[in-house]
Amino acid sequence: MGDVVVPAGNTGLEPTKTSFFQALNIGTKITKGTVEIMKDEHLIHTGDKVGSSEAALLQMLGIKPFFYGLLVTKVYDQGSVYGVDVLEMTDDVMRTKIQVGINNVAGLSLALGYTTKASFPHVMMNAFKNLLAVTVSSDYSFEKANGVELRQNILDGKCSGGGAAAPAAAAPAAAAPAKKVEEEEEEDDDMGFGLFD
Repeated sequence: MGDVVVPAGNTGLEPTKTSFFQALNIGTKITKGTVEIMKDEHLIHTGDKVGSSEAALLQMLGIKPFFYGLLVTKVYDQGSVYGVDVLEMTDDVMRTKIQVGINNVAGLSLALGYTTKASFPHVMMNAFKNLLAVTVSSDYSFEKANGVELRQNILDGKCSGGGAAAPAAAAPAAAAPAKKVEEEEEEDDDMGFGLFD
């Protein structure tokens, strides 16, 4: 049961019933031989115990705020127990959850180097990108799958990803680790002793 509010207005009850209203501190007046409630009155709050006076008044006014039913907290299905939120899932939610799962399988498969149905399109795309990178770095171009046109677009900078700037940026990046190794060796020499001294 929730909060119960007795609405303002004519109740249709005879004036002898005013004692119920007075016992509950509900302001009334007599209008044309019937009891009229002056303003909306909050009679019962959620969680309050309903007294006999409140129950009698509600019965006289024909207000039935009580209801019975089941409150589902868990769902049991084929040996598994689920929370009630499972009942609120729509097809879109299920589709999104399945897509996230497939993406996770593909990512894990790619990280492990193990090809699955989920990772196969990515493996093929990466292989194609590697072949395309070889053609951009060399003078070779392949005729299949628009290889010549793609190579030229990359060299002209028309493709996303930076085009010809990518191979040029890769060369300084490759030289940077070698320089770092040389600096570490110089630091060891400055200390005056080696690893096995």
